[in-house]
Amino acid sequence: MDVPPPLDLSADHQGVSTVVSVAGEIDLATAPRLEAFLREQLALTQAVLMIEMSGVNHMGSTGLKVLLTVRAECDRRGVDLVFAECSFIVRRVFELSGLSEFFLNGKNATG
Repeated sequence: MDVPPPLDLSADHQGVSTVVSVAGEIDLATAPRLEAFLREQLALTQAVLMIEMSGVNHMGSTGLKVLLTVRAECDRRGVDLVFAECSFIVRRVFELSGLSEFFLNGKNATG
């Protein structure tokens, strides 16, 4: 029996904006599921896609690739991508990749 990868995803639609919560591990096994979920939520979003990642305890390079892909799609659709809270792990991946400024700014990088 296959056990699903440890990744919890939820979304809360608030008018023309969406808040997505991500918790667990983002790696080669879970990244496709995360990307599909974020694309589904983006299709329902007109103004702001906010991603809350305080519960992420592992993120590999495939997770970073998903976020870059979603960022590009948000830019294409004219939707603001905002990171509400990010765990130390996520912030560290952003720092090590040199993408902190691309993804985070002082207003939405907490934790």
